[in-house]
Amino acid sequence: MQILKFTNEKDLYVAVFKLINRLGPVAGVSIIVGTVALGYVQTRPQDLPVTHILTKGDRTFKLEVASTPEQLEKGLKFRASLNGDGVPPTVGDRGMLFNLGGEIYNVPFWMYKVNFPLDIFYLKDNVVTTAIFNAQPCHKTPCPIYKGKVANQVLELATGAANIKVGERLNIQPLSVLPKNNISLDRGNSLRTKNNRW
Repeated sequence: MQILKFTNEKDLYVAVFKLINRLGPVAGVSIIVGTVALGYVQTRPQDLPVTHILTKGDRTFKLEVASTPEQLEKGLKFRASLNGDGVPPTVGDRGMLFNLGGEIYNVPFWMYKVNFPLDIFYLKDNVVTTAIFNAQPCHKTPCPIYKGKVANQVLELATGAANIKVGERLNIQPLSVLPKNNISLDRGNSLRTKNNRW
């Protein structure tokens, strides 16, 4: 390491000016790259693992679960479809379950930057307290805000995918509760049972 000695104040200013001339473009490029990267990360859709299922009649829905504040805020924003992995399974067999972390009254949800219509079900202990059908995408604020009476979870499914009514108790189970000998994963990380191919 070399120690620089300046004989007068002018030499110090010249050295600082040269340093700024060298670091300025690097700092500018770093700011531009950082801004672009941040924009990309913020507009990138989240793809959460399927950890729960909803069984409704003879249908089974694979559910991603959002639990952290970041996951709850992003939800299904920027996604092209509910099929997070891009593989088109049977239409309407996927959904997202939002764990709110406690019982909340007048729970607000909106469709800002969601690209497809959804049915939104507000649940308290797996019982539907409020149902919003065919909530439409919204790309400019202000967007409609849909409120549920009370909920500790919110379920979003493709519009018309399930005939769910207010007051109905839903059968939502974590995958770990299912019998292990009846479950397998195929190549695309899709869940299958021996009797059903999802």
